[in-house]
Formats: sequence, C-alpha cells, structure tokens
Amino acid sequence: MIDPATLRTDAGDPLPLDVPRPFVQLVTVTDADCDRQRHVNNAVYPRWMDDAAYAHSCAVGYDWARYQEMGASFVVRRHEIDYLGEALAGDRLVVATWPKAMAKFNAERRHQVLRLSDGVVMVRAMTRWVFMDIARRRPRRIPAEMIEAFQQSVDTGSDHI
Repeated sequence: MIDPATLRTDAGDPLPLDVPRPFVQLVTVTDADCDRQRHVNNAVYPRWMDDAAYAHSCAVGYDWARYQEMGASFVVRRHEIDYLGEALAGDRLVVATWPKAMAKFNAERRHQVLRLSDGVVMVRAMTRWVFMDIARRRPRRIPAEMIEAFQQSVDTGSDHI
C-alpha cells in the first residue's frame, strides 16, 4: 500500500489531494489508453477507478474470494465524472479513492486522478454502489464490520465517512 503523504510532484510539492489520506494507486498511461486525439480516452478512467476501488477492498480484507464466501458483492449503480485535464501516454497518474458514505445497502465512493509530475487534477468522480446478494440478485445490508474496515482504512478529514 502506498502512503499518499510520501507522493510528491517533480517540484517536490505535496499532491493536492481532496482528502488527507485516501487509498492510492499509481498508473502509467500507455498508448493503448489513448484515443485518436492522443490523450487518455474518457472510458479508461472508470476502469482505473474500479481497479483502485477493488484494490482498496482487497487491502481491507475483502477480495473476490471473501465476497463469494459472503454470497454478496458491490455493483455499480451510477458514475458521475468530471474530466478536468488531459493525460498523455507516458504520464504517471495517481488514482486516489475513498468511501464517502456507506449505509444500509448503498455505498458512495469518491475518486480523484492527478498527474504525479505536477499535481494537476485530471478527474474528479463519484461512484454509487449497491451491495447485492449474488444468488437472489437483490440488495443486501452492508455488514457493520465491513463499514468499519473501510472507515478505518482512510483519513477523509472528518469523524466519519
């Protein structure tokens, strides 16, 4: 796991993260991530956000095997994405994510994607998830211990998510 406090721009400045200590992953943009305009295709960002969300889940003890044991998993209900900058092949990006709210059957996760070299924000996004019973295909209550695991894993600058 990467400590976001250790990440610095090329000028040595701390990254302008929206929350003090989100879960972070590093991504290097490849040619395959880019479209005909030679910048990252807008459809690639949700994949990176999903990859970071799953890595965060694994880091707090909820990998696919654990979800299968529980007979439940999160599914996306909605994405809202603001595209704010242009990333190019070779750029190193920081994909930051954190849970904003988790209650009953629903979870909201925030994302921020920044260029590591200069700290420019490429994307800010929100994803709404529903915790689903896999066999019944119906919403299921998020276990309290799962909410606690996610709450303890990040610092969002407030007392609760």
